[in-house]
Amino acid sequence: MSMWMNSRVQMATCLSLLALPALAQSEAPETSLTPPQLERAEPETPEESSEAAAPVPEPAPVDVDPAEALATDDPPEKTLAITADPAAFATCTAALTELGASFEPVAPIRDEDDGSCGIAQPIRLDAAAPGVALNPDTFLRCETALALSQWVTRTVLPAAEVLSERGAVTSLQHGSSYICRRRNNSPTGKPSEHSYGNALDIMGVGFADGSMLAIEPREREGTLEEAFQDAIRAGACLSFTTVLGPGSDAAHANHLHFDIKARNGGFRLCQ
Repeated sequence: MSMWMNSRVQMATCLSLLALPALAQSEAPETSLTPPQLERAEPETPEESSEAAAPVPEPAPVDVDPAEALATDDPPEKTLAITADPAAFATCTAALTELGASFEPVAPIRDEDDGSCGIAQPIRLDAAAPGVALNPDTFLRCETALALSQWVTRTVLPAAEVLSERGAVTSLQHGSSYICRRRNNSPTGKPSEHSYGNALDIMGVGFADGSMLAIEPREREGTLEEAFQDAIRAGACLSFTTVLGPGSDAAHANHLHFDIKARNGGFRLCQ
């Protein structure tokens, strides 16, 4: 009997051992050692490829300072011309006040159609010196206004004493101060210094008796009016870097063109 029982136990043990591999194979592990098969991507069409390569547009800037926008987007000439300098502006306006000029700072001047024009810190100059009005309205950079005020004070008023019968100088008539245009009113070419508020065209000098001494070609007749025009033209080169007038060329036959264009070595063009 005992031998028969031992045989049954041994047989049951063998059957259990034989069942273990089948059980192991029926329970799959949570993580397989074999990498999963990935779906192969379809090749991009040319349209898809170009869309993927196209740069994403940057959002438009919000609340950008106008001066920064101009400095970024405009040509170098414009950037140089209208860059604001608060310290220099304060010094200039103080000097204008000391000379007795009447003026008022105004809002920045810009031209929507021409990025090469504008003044960052313009002033409206009402009088270049006490009692010497500007007609019509005059908009300039402060530095140009200061040069004009110095010219009137140091040259025009003393020279006018020889025309005492006309009375005191009361006004200056000009053809243009700030205006966005090309040189000599050409349709193309470099911007005029007027485009930056750097220039002024004087057409005539008004006196207390109501007379106006016009700037014009003179016949070398030796008159006091001729001498006065010669004197104020020559004296202007002490205040301005460019002085043109009758005889310079046809475009300046009836006025004195003054500007403060900076040149290498401080060169002044006086013709």
